[in-house]
Amino acid sequence: MWYVQMVYVIIIIVLAFIGNILIFVVICINRRLHRIDNMFIANLAVSDFLFTLMETCSNTTRELNRNWRPPHDVVCYVIIASSVLCASASVFTQTAVAVNRYLAVTRPLQYPNLVNERRVFITIVIIWACAIALASPPLIWRPLAVICGEEESYDKHITYEIIYMTAEWILIFGIPFALMSVIYFRVYQIARNHAQRVRPCNYVDSTTTSQGNSTHSTSCTSNNISHFKRELKAAKMLVTIAGAFLISWFPFFVTLTLWKFQDGVKIHPKVFTSFLYLVYTLPAVNPAIYAFWSRDIRRGIKELFPCCK
Repeated sequence: MWYVQMVYVIIIIVLAFIGNILIFVVICINRRLHRIDNMFIANLAVSDFLFTLMETCSNTTRELNRNWRPPHDVVCYVIIASSVLCASASVFTQTAVAVNRYLAVTRPLQYPNLVNERRVFITIVIIWACAIALASPPLIWRPLAVICGEEESYDKHITYEIIYMTAEWILIFGIPFALMSVIYFRVYQIARNHAQRVRPCNYVDSTTTSQGNSTHSTSCTSNNISHFKRELKAAKMLVTIAGAFLISWFPFFVTLTLWKFQDGVKIHPKVFTSFLYLVYTLPAVNPAIYAFWSRDIRRGIKELFPCCK
């Protein structure tokens, strides 16, 4: 069973590396993909890549070699912070994308003035700054032995740990997912109302020539309908990404909370490992979600590999 787990994790690591690097490169080199939403998608790919590199790889190395220890204490600090760092960067990015999608749908005329590449870049910098701020506090009070994985006791600063875990629940799950739920429900309502209100209406434009009368029909709403279809499809992709994050991280956080603070509750190691591997799987799944929902990303990948055309 242990060998099966290791083979599975190694496959996940390879897929996560290849998939997220591919998504990032395709978005960077393809000018057609230089859009606001795709800048956030590239940031999600970066956070997934870093999580796999720092968290998944280090834990897998430790499983393969129980005597393994990071080469320097600084690496221990980076590894212990990477989980919260990348998770919070991912969910903060998803929240920013939801706000961006809301502005695009509710204020289509003002949107180009409200959102531009410079503001998005500043937003991404703020996202990572907030993620670092959220991931850093435990590094202050936890002993080096705990940080480097030599001990697993959190009893020495139990009050700090409870406050910190509460902050994680509020800032990683509570506020972001409440906000995203409200925004996407509102976007869905607007798109549905627009589809009901705007119908493909053909009007007759009569012109008279020396040959006689001729008529032709033109659709007056095709552009509006196609625009809202694109917006709705983009929203569906982002809802799928948020749902995958929730399914992957929520069970692990519940299990981790019970393991840390509920002495009377015993978590079977296989249950904890299963939820942990579910978290490891997410960075390998996300690139497939991007490619499935975005025709432009699929096209960019095909252009990058001519043999796939």
